[in-house]
Amino acid sequence: MPETGEQEPVQEQRFPLLPDRPLVPAGQRIAVIYLTPAGGAVARRLEAAWPQVAGGRAPTVITATPPLRQMVADLWHRFDGLVFIMAVGIVVRTIAPLLESKWRDPGVVVIDEIGSFAVSLVGGHWGEANCLARNAAACLGAVPVVTTATDVQGRPAIDLLAKQWGFRPDPRSRVKEVNSALLAGERVVIYTEWDLSADIPASDPGPISCCSLQEFTTSVLDDPEAVLVLVTSRMVSKLPRRGLYLRPPSLAAGIGCRRGVAAAEITDALEQALRLAGRSRDSLALLASHTVKADEAGLLEASGQLGLELKFFSSDSLDDVFKLHPDLQRSQFVQKQLGVGGVCETAALAAVPDGALVLMKGKFGRVTVALAEAGWLWSASGRVIRRT
Repeated sequence: MPETGEQEPVQEQRFPLLPDRPLVPAGQRIAVIYLTPAGGAVARRLEAAWPQVAGGRAPTVITATPPLRQMVADLWHRFDGLVFIMAVGIVVRTIAPLLESKWRDPGVVVIDEIGSFAVSLVGGHWGEANCLARNAAACLGAVPVVTTATDVQGRPAIDLLAKQWGFRPDPRSRVKEVNSALLAGERVVIYTEWDLSADIPASDPGPISCCSLQEFTTSVLDDPEAVLVLVTSRMVSKLPRRGLYLRPPSLAAGIGCRRGVAAAEITDALEQALRLAGRSRDSLALLASHTVKADEAGLLEASGQLGLELKFFSSDSLDDVFKLHPDLQRSQFVQKQLGVGGVCETAALAAVPDGALVLMKGKFGRVTVALAEAGWLWSASGRVIRRT
C-alpha cells in the first residue's frame, strides 16, 4: 500500500535517492547580477533566451545594490552559478574574500556590458562555470572564454567526468595529479563497477581506458607507470600509487534504534557498519527507517550532522519489500511491535532502485544498521548509470 493514500504502487515510490534530474546546467540555480542599465539589458536578453537555448528554468536576474560585497556574500551559497555583468576587476575584488575551495565555491562567470564575451572565472569544472560560460555565450551570441588547461588542449579531465557522473573524487587532492597525467598524454585506466562506457572520450589511442573492477589486481597498485581510477564504493587495501577513487552515491543505510539514542551513537554505528562492509563513507547517500522513527531526535540530528537525506517508510511499504525479497529473515518481535517483520534491511532496500544488501542487519549497541547498494543511478548529466 502507498504511504500517503496515493494510488501508485509502492515500488514506483521507492527511489528517493535518485530524483529525476535535468541535463546540466539546466538544473542549476543561476543568478545574473548587473550594475548598470546597459548591464541590465544584457541580463534581460540572457533571461529571455536561456530556457530555449540552454534549457531549464531562466536565471534569477538581480540588480546589484551597495555594498556589493555583502550582497554577493548573501548569494554565494544560495546559487550554484553566479553570472556578473560588469568588469572582471570588480568581480575579482568582490569575491576574493569568499573563495573557499573549488569543491564548495559556485561557478562564476563574467560578461561585459555589451555581451561580447562570457568569461569562466572560478569553478570551471566542479562549479560548472565552463559550461555556464558556453551556454551564456550561446544565449547572447558572445564568445565564451575558457582557460582551464584540459579544455584548452582538448583533453578530458577527471574532475569534470566525476561531476558529470555525480561521483566524488577521493582524495580530492589527487585530482590535479590525474589531470596532469592526462595533459601529459599518459594513459589513465578506470576500473569500475559501473557502466561508464558511454561517457569515456573516444580516441585512438585513447587517453582513458575503461575496465571492469573484476579485472583489477593489487599488483598494479605499485606499477610506477599506472595512473589508476577506481570507481567503487568498496575500500581497496590501499590507495593506488598514482590515482584516486571515484565514489558513487550508491549506498543507503537502513537504521533501527532504541528510543532516546543519541546522534553520536547512530553515527558511530554507521561508521562501524561501513567498516564491517568495507565501504566508503563518501558513497553513503541516504538514511532510511520506519515512520515510527520520524520524531526520533537522535536520528534526525545524525542525518543533519552527516548532511544526508532521511527517509521513512510505513509498515505496508516495508512489507512490500519482503514480497520482493522473500529470502529476508523476519523478526516475530518486530512484527508484533510494528506490523512488519523487519526494518533495517527492508528500509535500506526500499531506498534504492534494484538494490542489493551489502551488509545484513548488524547490532551496534542500541542501534541496528543494514546497508544496500543501488543497481542504477541517475548521473548528474541526466543519464542512467547501471552497476555492472
